[in-house]
Amino acid sequence: MAKIYFINLQDKKVAIEVSDEIAKQYRDSLREEWRGDAYEGYYSTSLEGITEAGHDFADKQANIEELYVERETQAERECLMRKLKAALPYLTDLQRKTIHKLFVLNMSQSEIAREEGVAHQVINKRVARIYAQLKALIKKV
Repeated sequence: MAKIYFINLQDKKVAIEVSDEIAKQYRDSLREEWRGDAYEGYYSTSLEGITEAGHDFADKQANIEELYVERETQAERECLMRKLKAALPYLTDLQRKTIHKLFVLNMSQSEIAREEGVAHQVINKRVARIYAQLKALIKKV
């Protein structure tokens, strides 16, 4: 005689005495079930496991071409910003201050001209020269 164990409905471990032949059949069936679970766990992946691993599924409503172009545009923008940051030290102090006022402080060219006590055209020409110089520097970098 052998004992087999199982959990009843009240979550208690229960032992039953059965013949050796029935115990062997029960253990064999459990062994097959465990092998099947192990095989399934090894050769299959759940959707939850895939998403937890950082993979994502394509949205059927998403425009793949648009997403690709957006990523490419973002990469180009980041590259251009790196080149711009590398070119800024080559500008004079006055040019850097003018760029700072234009893009960081969001001042208009007229406001900069009033602040510096010069004509609007002076700032306009200075900004045009800065842009031309930056464009040339970015091509070199």
